[in-house]
Formats: sequence, C-alpha cells, structure tokens
Amino acid sequence: SVLKRPVTNEELLSPGAPYLKKTLTIVGDAVGWGFVVRGGRPCYVQAVDPGGPAAAAGIKVRQFVVSVNSTQVMQSDYKAVSNIIMTGPRTLVIEVMEMIE
Repeated sequence: SVLKRPVTNEELLSPGAPYLKKTLTIVGDAVGWGFVVRGGRPCYVQAVDPGGPAAAAGIKVRQFVVSVNSTQVMQSDYKAVSNIIMTGPRTLVIEVMEMIE
C-alpha cells in the first residue's frame, strides 16, 4: 500500500481533520483515465499515469475517493468504485480528499 498508515472514514470526515476536499473532472482517452484505485471504506488512489488524463486533472497518489459522478463511495470497496468508473461516461467527476501537507 502507498498509504503511510490506515485511515478511516471517521478520521477523514472529522471536524478539523487535515484533509482538503477537491472536485476534479477527468476526461478519459482511448486507453482509459490513467489511475488505479485500491482499498475500501475509503478507497484511495494507488497509482497515477504521469502522462494520463487523471494526472492532468490533478489526481494524486494517496488521495481518498469520496464520490464518483455524484455516487457516494466512501462505504464501497475498490471493485465497486472501479465498476462505477468503467460503466459510466467517459467524463468522470470525482471528489477526493487529500492530506494538507
């Protein structure tokens, strides 16, 4: 895992937690979106293709996935999240939380 330690949804959502929520739009290309999601409750970004659409949109390793195309996914595992991505439109609107450095 790329995570330094496990993080719970409660921790992500607690008031004053050092996380910033961002809404990013990724337009997929012929190959896909260029990122890999792993884990569950919450899922996180495991890998990003540096030359892919996700990187261009601002997706980074270790971001936590909050929603995909308005579907809340904090209680889902990565297989369910990947399925939403793969069966949805080419343009993804994804909400992520990242640690404030």
